[in-house]
Amino acid sequence: SNNGMMLWGNLNYQYMEASMGYSSDLSWGSYQNRGWNNAHLITYAESHDEERMMYKNLQYGASSGSYNITNLNTALKRQELAHCLLLPIPGPKMIWQFGELGYDISIEQNGRVGRKPIHWDYYHDSNRRKLLNRYAQMNKLRNENPVFHTNTFTTSLSGAKKWIKLTNSDMYAVVMVNFNVQSESFTIDFPNTGKWYEFFTQDSI
Repeated sequence: SNNGMMLWGNLNYQYMEASMGYSSDLSWGSYQNRGWNNAHLITYAESHDEERMMYKNLQYGASSGSYNITNLNTALKRQELAHCLLLPIPGPKMIWQFGELGYDISIEQNGRVGRKPIHWDYYHDSNRRKLLNRYAQMNKLRNENPVFHTNTFTTSLSGAKKWIKLTNSDMYAVVMVNFNVQSESFTIDFPNTGKWYEFFTQDSI
């Protein structure tokens, strides 16, 4: 990393566990938590060589009462949740093809390296398109706001409730995620006083 190399950061197992509603620690997804000086960690939750997150959500997702991750639309929301935490961590990311539409065909179908169906029909499912739009919104947010490329950030990425705080000269950002299958209360210190906006709804506090 110090010599300028970009290095893969395979967080597949931990993001899978988080998405399915189980114990996870995503700390290794931050280059700073690895003791590196430069943001040269290419973190990913899915790749060509790993089982698909949506497949595992639908097969093995946790549940609590009526909240069940093996339900398709809930599983898609869990994908949304995972990438709302993956993408804001400073440093490059890899997004696996069709993961942004919740591709749910097992890597083992037709043999591990066999041909897999290409589901263009996913684009016509409103809930899958919503997941795609979340990816697009998060990437646009990253690209247009230098705070998501800052080296001044702190994280708490273990446990069900995870957060990231980012700071640069003209903006603050806080990301808060609950991976539990039950509602949780957050207590968090915001890095600055004043009005804060929730990105997706533009609600404010």
